[in-house]
Amino acid sequence: MKFVLIIYLFVSLWQPVAYAQIKLPDLGNPSDAVMSEDDEARYRKEIRQQMYAYQMVMTDAVVASYIYHLGYRLAAHSDKPTQAYDFFVVPADVINASAYPGGLIVVYSGLILETANESELAGVLAHEIAHVSQRHISRMIAKQQKATIPILLGMLAAAAAASSSSSGDAPIAIASTMSGLQQQLAINFTRYHEYEADRVGINTLYKADLNPEGMAGFFAKLMTKNRVDPRYQLPEYLRTHPLSVNRVTEAKNRSKNFAPKVYKESSMYDFVKERLRVLTANEFDGLEAYYNNQSESKVNSAAFLYGRALHQYQHNKFAASLNTIEKINTDAETMVVVKLLKAQNLSRMDGKQGQTFIKQLLTQYPENNLVLEETAQIMMQSDDLEVIDQAIRNIRKLSYQYPENPHYQDMLAIAYYKAMKPIDAAQAMARRAHLLGQNYQAVRILKNLRKNENLDFYQTAKIDAQVVEYEPLITDDEHNRERDRNRPGR
Repeated sequence: MKFVLIIYLFVSLWQPVAYAQIKLPDLGNPSDAVMSEDDEARYRKEIRQQMYAYQMVMTDAVVASYIYHLGYRLAAHSDKPTQAYDFFVVPADVINASAYPGGLIVVYSGLILETANESELAGVLAHEIAHVSQRHISRMIAKQQKATIPILLGMLAAAAAASSSSSGDAPIAIASTMSGLQQQLAINFTRYHEYEADRVGINTLYKADLNPEGMAGFFAKLMTKNRVDPRYQLPEYLRTHPLSVNRVTEAKNRSKNFAPKVYKESSMYDFVKERLRVLTANEFDGLEAYYNNQSESKVNSAAFLYGRALHQYQHNKFAASLNTIEKINTDAETMVVVKLLKAQNLSRMDGKQGQTFIKQLLTQYPENNLVLEETAQIMMQSDDLEVIDQAIRNIRKLSYQYPENPHYQDMLAIAYYKAMKPIDAAQAMARRAHLLGQNYQAVRILKNLRKNENLDFYQTAKIDAQVVEYEPLITDDEHNRERDRNRPGR
C-alpha cells in the first residue's frame, strides 16, 4: 500500500513547483518567464533521483530496455529530437502516464497491459513527448502559480503519512483531495494542451513508422471503460488527461489524412506485455488459470508461451518452464529474452550447466546490454568467486555506458560485497548515494571508509577524490536533516 501511494504522489500528483516562486528574467517566451530550460533540467534530475530513491522505477532489464528504445524511437521523430529524455515504467496497476519538465516520461505498467498493440502504447508515449516538446508543464505552472504552494504541501503531507504510518487511509484522502484541487484548477487550461499534444503526437507516430490510428484507438477504448482503479480508488488517465468525443473523433480524422505506408511494430512488445503481466501480478490475479485455459490460437503464440514459461519459473517449476521454452518459435529480436529465461532455469537446476549456457550467450551477444545485465543478475547468485567477477565485469561495462544510472551502482555494490571486496562495495554505495542527490550520505560512507588502515595508496586516492567531488554538493537541507536526525531525544 505504501509503495503504490508514494508512487502516485511523487509521479502522478507531483507537479514541478519547488522553484515556481523564483523570479526569472523574461526571455521573450511566456513559459521561460516561469521556468527556464535549466530549471526544467534540474526538475527532471530531482524527480528521477526521488523515483530511484523510493524504488519507483521498474529496473527489470527487459522492460526498461524496451521502453527506452521505443521512447527514443519516437523522440527522434518529435518536434525536439535533440531533447534528452528519461522513459520509466512504474510497476503499479494504474492506467496512467505522465510527462514532467526536462523530458521525464513515466508510464504505469497497468496502462501497458491495457494496450492492444505497440502503436497504442506508442500513441500514449508520443502524446507525453509532445507535452514536453511543447513545454506544456511550464505553461501550466504560469496559469496555476497561486495553487502551487498548497499542492506542494499536500503532496509532502501525504508522502510523510505514507512513509510513517501503517494505515493507508490518511494518504489516500490527502492524495484524492490535492489531486481534485489540481484537476479543477487545470482542466480548462489543459484541454487545449491535450488537443495540441494529440496533433503533435500523431505526426510523431507517423514519422516513426508507427500507426497514427493507435492513439485515437486507445483513447476510444478508455472512454468506453471509463473506470477507476478498483483497489486504491485513485484517479487514472481520464482524470489527468481529460477526453471527449470531439477529441477522439478529431484524432481519428487526423490519423486518416496521412498517406498509406507500411508500419513497423516491434515483436518485443508482446513479450514485454507478458513479462509485465507476470512480474506485476499478485496472488489474486488468476495467472495460473490465464496460462492454462486459453484458446488454441493463444496457446500457439510465442509471447503467450514465454509468459507461461516465465510464470512457471517464478513458481520454481523449472523443468516445466524449460519444456514450455522448447515450444517457442520466434524471431531473432525476441529469441534473446527466451534464451535468457532458459539460462535462468538452467542455473537454478544445475549451476555448471547454467554457467556453460551463459558463456555461450556472452559469446553470441558480447555487446548486448540486455544480455550483460540479465546474465550478471544470474551470476550474482553464485558462490563461485570467478563467476561473480564475471558479473562485476558485465555491470562495470553498463555503468561506464550509463554513468548517471544509480541502478548499476546498486548492482555493483551487491556484487562487490558477494565477491568479498568491501572497499569497492562501499565506493559503489557512495556513488549511488551521490547519483540520488544524497551527497551528505555519500561523503559519510567515504569518510568512514577512509578510516580503514588496510587501504593502499590507489584506494586512498580514489576515496579522497570522491570526497572532494561530493562534499561541495551537500545542500543546507541535507545538513539540517542530519542535524535533526542526530538531535538528542530522536
